[in-house]
Amino acid sequence: MLNKSQSISVRLSAEDYDYLMHIEQNGAVTQSEKVRELIRMTREQIGTQSFTRAYLCASDAVAPYRALSKDIPDTRSDIVDGILDFIDEAAAAVQATEKNDQFVSQLEQRLLPVSENLLARLLPSFLQSQTAQLANAENITPRAERIRHLIAQLQTPIRKE
Repeated sequence: MLNKSQSISVRLSAEDYDYLMHIEQNGAVTQSEKVRELIRMTREQIGTQSFTRAYLCASDAVAPYRALSKDIPDTRSDIVDGILDFIDEAAAAVQATEKNDQFVSQLEQRLLPVSENLLARLLPSFLQSQTAQLANAENITPRAERIRHLIAQLQTPIRKE
């Protein structure tokens, strides 16, 4: 069972409680919403300092969708699982890359292995669908043919005239 949230209990001074209750960011009304908003504001202020932290943040965003995709085992999809993992890793790479004049170069460096991993996970699902777990296996055959065609085009040398 995937635990989507954790419950916490905290004792606050009257001053801290008053401060918490006066937070009016993003429509926060309840104590829980206000604490979540404080955490969000702190994350924005501090920024993502490491790939691990960025990955955890990205995973939190994708977790409800991952849970939905795994709720009914008969409808699992290797393609959906692979893409959700890619979203986690790609978002973490973007967040963890230092925002400077080398951003694009550094981000590309981080995304190359993530992209390679995505292809390694998806291609077998498309091209060997009989061994893959797919929610819509009947739709794979036409796509597999298009992918085979794309691969063949990439393997054909370009003639210079």
